[in-house]
Amino acid sequence: MSSPRHNFSAALVQADAQVLSWWRTLRALAVLNVCLWLAVWHLGRASGVHGELQLALSGVYVLVCAYRSMFPRVDLERLVVVDTRLSSIFLGRAAATVAEICFAMQLGLLVHQLGVHAAMPWVQMAAWVVPVFMVVAQGFCWHSVLTLNHITQAVESMLWAAGFSWMAALLGVIALDSSGWVRSLAIFGILGSMCFVAYVLSVDVPMYWRRYQHGRARGQAYMRLDQGAHDAWHRRVPSGSWAAWKADALWLTPYFSLGVWISIAMVCVPGA
Repeated sequence: MSSPRHNFSAALVQADAQVLSWWRTLRALAVLNVCLWLAVWHLGRASGVHGELQLALSGVYVLVCAYRSMFPRVDLERLVVVDTRLSSIFLGRAAATVAEICFAMQLGLLVHQLGVHAAMPWVQMAAWVVPVFMVVAQGFCWHSVLTLNHITQAVESMLWAAGFSWMAALLGVIALDSSGWVRSLAIFGILGSMCFVAYVLSVDVPMYWRRYQHGRARGQAYMRLDQGAHDAWHRRVPSGSWAAWKADALWLTPYFSLGVWISIAMVCVPGA
């Protein structure tokens, strides 16, 4: 059985220069992000119950993103850079599920925090609808990973877009009836949410739809859930070709950089 060091060495030898550069960037981001989270924790930027919750949720997200940066993968294609058990599609998806639920909870908590500062009880309650969209999305994601059907991956992306749209609507209500840093942060959140929604609808959903159509055209057979679970646990397709990675690098890179920085930044929002 090959050692992890051997597998890393093989990946370094066989990969294109573009893949090596991209993978090196992801690993550097992983180290940077862990250091940023530790700095926030050490400086005591988390305040109150909200802050402590944000810190814990962010910690999970940062660590999982660091792990996934070290062992990049594309779920349905079973694509990996390093052929090792740590690159298991099933293992990576399970870790990503926990991390994404934590991130979704951070978003709901953020809107709740701002609702408290703006003295809007109904917004505080409505804030928890935000993570509901993302939690439901995990079910569709798992369906796509296990069956190899890209159409439910497109549904997952649309649910994330719906969650961010709902978040933007609530932040808009807060911005209209608040002032100071609360209003500024709400406006910033609206802009960020709408940028994310635009990206998902213009890049992610069309990409998954094209892959679904391509699969249908070549008569792809979809797996049963139990078959897919076994396949996701054991099968890996190592590749160092940039042509294989470049489409997914477009979303993986901001996911492991901007997404993590936003997660850490939410820890610093003053508690109620």
